[in-house]
Amino acid sequence: MRQKNNNELLVKQSVLLKDHSYQIPETGNIGKGLFFGMLISIPLWISFFGWLRIIITFIGK
Repeated sequence: MRQKNNNELLVKQSVLLKDHSYQIPETGNIGKGLFFGMLISIPLWISFFGWLRIIITFIGK
């Protein structure tokens, strides 16, 4: 990056302020995630097919 006043090249250097040596906590359990995902998705599929059946019934009349 050059400034208007001089032809000197300015280089910005990052400064390390603090050592971030900490442990990342565990984020979860894959079995628990699959279980709760299934609990959410099954009612959504049931409602989808229910609405589809209602719409097909009204179109058929």
